[in-house]
Amino acid sequence: MLGTGLENLLAFASAALGALLATRFHFSHRQLCALISFAAGTLFGAAVFHIIPEGLKYFSVIATLLTLLSGYGLFYLVSRYISHVCPACSASHFEEHEKEDHRDASLYLLAGALTLHCIIDGLAIALGEPEKNSLPIFATVLIHKFPEGFALCALLIHGGQPKRRAVWLSVALESVTLAGWLLGVVLLQRFYDAAWMDLILIHTGGGFIFLALHALINESRKHSPVLPAASFIAGAVLIAFIH
Repeated sequence: MLGTGLENLLAFASAALGALLATRFHFSHRQLCALISFAAGTLFGAAVFHIIPEGLKYFSVIATLLTLLSGYGLFYLVSRYISHVCPACSASHFEEHEKEDHRDASLYLLAGALTLHCIIDGLAIALGEPEKNSLPIFATVLIHKFPEGFALCALLIHGGQPKRRAVWLSVALESVTLAGWLLGVVLLQRFYDAAWMDLILIHTGGGFIFLALHALINESRKHSPVLPAASFIAGAVLIAFIH
């Protein structure tokens, strides 16, 4: 438990660092594209090389696939009808609208969607116990959190928030990751031997796949697909190597 707790704190710190740097540095879209696509590749790699194989050890192909689809579908529905669950994964979308006046209602919807995302991240770290080789999941969330925090803070600044307030709001939203981890710890203590606990991790894998493909498609749609694809593959290969 202490191991995953430290991992969760480091992931949160990664998001906070990204938010802080958003107020001090300007990254070109090419640089952000490479970083976001690389992080997306790690999400995809964690799902394909770690979460899915672990699921197939305990469940049938159909059960694993349906659980993955439930995670994918949840994030799809939230992104489709409420707000994007990941600012970094939708960087191109936000870039196109950065000169618009983001009303408070839109920011509240984003906050709600991101809260769900952060809970899933924290759960994934908590459920990826050391004896199950949690390093791929930890590395994935750690890498993904940096551009997420950066994009969230940048979006808040473009929406009219003062820089200091944007940082604090970003940190506050990202702190929900800690709550997700705590929820995972409580579930493990009470239902450690329950089969459905492994299904929760597979469910998060479906969410990872949605975020990964969403980011890759968005970055490739507006710009040359070469850089996003190369960065995406590099991220996936890194997780495969770690695994």
